[in-house]
Amino acid sequence: MKIFYRGYLIDEEIRSISYSVYGRRPERHELTARSTSREAMEWIDGNVKREATLGTTRTLQTATH
Repeated sequence: MKIFYRGYLIDEEIRSISYSVYGRRPERHELTARSTSREAMEWIDGNVKREATLGTTRTLQTATH
């Protein structure tokens, strides 16, 4: 089964055992593997927060130079 969540793809390789998380389009590289779909979604949520924080930090640094 494939789950699309926040632009990422969670691929259920072995039900209730292995879920791979792939990045956003266009290339969709494998980023991590988790034991449950919930863990995969939580990992994605954390990654989205990290990207948002890094984006804000980069914007602030650019504005001060």
